[in-house]
Amino acid sequence: MLRPLTALAMLPFLASQVIAQDFLTRDEVVAHMDASVFCYYPDTRVSCAWAELYTEQNEDHAILITASATWDFPMEIAEYRIDWRGDALCIPFEDQGLRAMWQSEGYRFPFNLEGLTPLPDDDLPARRDELREDAPREFCFQYTVDPDTPGQLRQHVFRDGVWDEELDPIALIPRFSSGVAVRP
Repeated sequence: MLRPLTALAMLPFLASQVIAQDFLTRDEVVAHMDASVFCYYPDTRVSCAWAELYTEQNEDHAILITASATWDFPMEIAEYRIDWRGDALCIPFEDQGLRAMWQSEGYRFPFNLEGLTPLPDDDLPARRDELREDAPREFCFQYTVDPDTPGQLRQHVFRDGVWDEELDPIALIPRFSSGVAVRP
């Protein structure tokens, strides 16, 4: 019962955010997902802090493969299932949406996933627990066009009833590029 009451209590807040922001519709977001890989915090050489390749968009969810890196460790690539809520994408708290993981030597994220080393499925429960430790119960994203940088988006993050002040810049990398550098 608390969850529906919390959702009702948040409606005025969310409505004010929608009025204040010109969020992309789900169809607009899916069009970007179909055409591009999302490169977060691109630098001048368009290497990414992390990158997301959306491989499937359905009525109720999307599947993405994301790559991130830490110095002196193999690049981590993971597949997630995240849920649509209207025009927003949300990470399910229980399993964090994690479905599979790979590693790669070097810091190039190949869009075709060739040459990646799959990690055993036995490793997934521990990684889900690790992700869930610091995760908010509600973790959702919406997108706007970046008014300062043509051809780029901004990701707006919503955690447990609060919008993050910082927006995540996203460069849209055409899928035909075949890969992108991910910097540690």
